[in-house]
Amino acid sequence: MSPFLPLKESSRGLIVELARALKPSFPEITAAWRNRMFEEFQFDGRVMTALERLNLGTGFALFCQGEFGSFAENLRYFGTRLAKLQVESTAVARSLELYQLCCEPYAGKAFADRRSEVVAALEMFSSATFVAVSVAYFEAQRRASAALLSVLDAELSAPDLPALLKRVLEITAATFGAQLGVLLLRDPEAESLKVKAAVGFGADLDEDFGIRPGEGFSGRVAITGEPDIFSDTDKNEEELNPIVRRHARSLWAVPLKKSAEEIIGVLEIGFAVPYTWLPTERELMRAIADRSALAIDRAQMNDALRERETRIAELSGHLLRVQEEERKRISRELHDETGQGLMVIRLYLGMLESCLPKAAGSKIKETFAVVDRTIEGLRRMIGKLSPLVLQELGLISAIRKEAKDLGKNAGVKTHVLVSDDVGRLSPETETAIYRVVQEALHNVAKHAQAKTVNIQMDRGEDGSVHLAVEDDGIGFVQRSHSRVQSFGLAGMRERVVGLGGSFRVRSGKGKGTRIDVQVPEAPPTALALPAMSETQFNARNAAVSSGSSAS
Repeated sequence: MSPFLPLKESSRGLIVELARALKPSFPEITAAWRNRMFEEFQFDGRVMTALERLNLGTGFALFCQGEFGSFAENLRYFGTRLAKLQVESTAVARSLELYQLCCEPYAGKAFADRRSEVVAALEMFSSATFVAVSVAYFEAQRRASAALLSVLDAELSAPDLPALLKRVLEITAATFGAQLGVLLLRDPEAESLKVKAAVGFGADLDEDFGIRPGEGFSGRVAITGEPDIFSDTDKNEEELNPIVRRHARSLWAVPLKKSAEEIIGVLEIGFAVPYTWLPTERELMRAIADRSALAIDRAQMNDALRERETRIAELSGHLLRVQEEERKRISRELHDETGQGLMVIRLYLGMLESCLPKAAGSKIKETFAVVDRTIEGLRRMIGKLSPLVLQELGLISAIRKEAKDLGKNAGVKTHVLVSDDVGRLSPETETAIYRVVQEALHNVAKHAQAKTVNIQMDRGEDGSVHLAVEDDGIGFVQRSHSRVQSFGLAGMRERVVGLGGSFRVRSGKGKGTRIDVQVPEAPPTALALPAMSETQFNARNAAVSSGSSAS
């Protein structure tokens, strides 16, 4: 918005008339004003120069040409400068009042018959000037607040650390009107400051560019922990990198502090012309750096946490794969060694039965029963470790077998409903879904006190596989971070999440439990080996069992 001076046209005409009448006296008026200002405030030269530019004498030439808009622009610039110099607005008001008091005697002589009118015009001019300066103060504060809020917004919206660093640097450069900037972070392993973000350098700045703490301008800031400035880079040839000197005439730098003792980097911006910062600019850049350091520290922790979670997920998936392989190995050893050993024992018992007296026959039969029960138990154990039914019949038949075993062993009525379009899945997906069903039914048998269980499986429109296992048991109260019955659920969740799927448990006391699983899966391939029918599977097992019995 263009600045303006809130004066009526009639008042402007009187101000022009007054300025022309006081022109010869402005040097004396200004000298008297300076003396009174130094008596009250002892401001330095920069502040006094800015305050002087707000006065009637400074605007005389502009008023005579009717350039009130240009004077208003002048007020905005120097009002902003006074805000950056941290001059209180009350001091500005007092400065305008003193200048008005210094003008009144001269105005009274020039306009003896209109003294009250002229004094009122001076008061109006001082008031309008103060309003314009106050607007400049407000805008300076608004821009400072907006810069800090922008850093907070960048922290909340940046997807990762590099994006956050780039955004912070852009915000800082835009806030101060800098032409270039660089953000360096400490690399503990290399013991140096590495460039993590840069603007305004083009392709000149190498991504591997680094500075050791204590070396050069940026390195000095990293060691001292205090803001620093090069107001004119041409006057120093020792500390600056040639690339930086080629692009910038002045540099501002502030440390990025994680705490009072720990410095994690340096934020640096540069200008194409010599430029010395003012106190408020220095404090604002320090505030931006402090806010950015906190955001960067949190982003680094989040990145480290995400990396750790990724590694944990990879390790979990690896452990699950190793677990499955170990189950297969153990089941093979049980089948090939223990199973065969039991079959040999059974064979020898049969041979002994024909050799021993009939009195020992009853004991032989009892031993036969024990061996048969052991063989049957061994088969169940092998089936749990590495289910042959899953490998040869496929997932659907394996789930139906688990449901049938639940009804047989726990008396829980189980309904299985599988959509026709599910088909065979990848071995990893079938194993994961089977283990989820197996663990869920195990929990039903052990904890749920349920009468019925429903198992449903179908495909979504996107080809994903959806599984739901729901019982009408006693349920449980879900609590965050509860370790009760958490390991079984955690294992199911890890299997599903490892495949890029989703896992959800809904339960309540007396309301049963429902487990929903969704796993992304490509459509069943025609190259997949056809599953053996359950009739063929049972027939083959029966043949093996009868063959063993005959032996």
